[in-house]
Amino acid sequence: MNNNKAHPLGVPGNTAVEHQTNAGSRSPITALDRWLARLIMFVAGNPRVAITLWNGETFQSNEAPPIARVKIRDRKSLISVVSSPHVAVGDGYSSGGIEIIGDLTEFLVAIYRAQQRRRLQSQSVRKLWPSTRRIKHNTRLRARDNIHHHYDLGNDFYRLWLDEQMVYTCAYYENPDATLEEAQLAKMDHVCRKLQLKPGQTVVDAGCGWGALSLHMARHYGVTVKAYNISHEQIIFAREWAERTGMSDRVEFIESDYRNITGDFDAFVSIGMLEHVGPERF
Repeated sequence: MNNNKAHPLGVPGNTAVEHQTNAGSRSPITALDRWLARLIMFVAGNPRVAITLWNGETFQSNEAPPIARVKIRDRKSLISVVSSPHVAVGDGYSSGGIEIIGDLTEFLVAIYRAQQRRRLQSQSVRKLWPSTRRIKHNTRLRARDNIHHHYDLGNDFYRLWLDEQMVYTCAYYENPDATLEEAQLAKMDHVCRKLQLKPGQTVVDAGCGWGALSLHMARHYGVTVKAYNISHEQIIFAREWAERTGMSDRVEFIESDYRNITGDFDAFVSIGMLEHVGPERF
């Protein structure tokens, strides 16, 4: 353990960096690789995790024993994490370029807590890591392209791993033995109770997905819903579902951007979309 309190990037700080080198490494590690590994740890908020590069060299920016270890198997994966951390870690994990050694849940909790402490949106971090900035305005055209790329992959794909109602966002487990279907139903009821819905009210649902919540509100709480979405595949699915269950007169599924919503409503609901909008556009 190196107990030098110098900042890993050469500026004052309180970060200690651990180096463990595997003499049998097959691919040489450059000074740039080491710098990038330290940069990742710093921008992540110095969590209680360690990064191990493909030759076995390990970087730990927290003196406490690491909760988990991130093994980066090649330089391409390392550079991807630097350029787009929120996307590259998941992509690398699924493709095998990145391995999480330890409890995955504890690893994610440690990362998110460290990021809260660091507050990635601070000016200093933005200067060090420009990719954390919102450099592209989410125009209507760009939003539609993004939705098409992610959600218009075909509903059969999503049926493979979603619940029966195709609810996409986080579930609400009232007890640990609940099934995914039960947890998603509990989530929708929890949202409806928070909205204090009453029969006869009107509701607008921004970013309605496959339509489960909109139909649930209309069926179980007696409201009328206008639901907006720019995914063509999801809207077609939702309209067919509403027609099949006799709910077309209670729920209108509109293929349009949330910015086109007009009118007066008793309640507004948006599940899983606002984080993509950004607080500056709330």
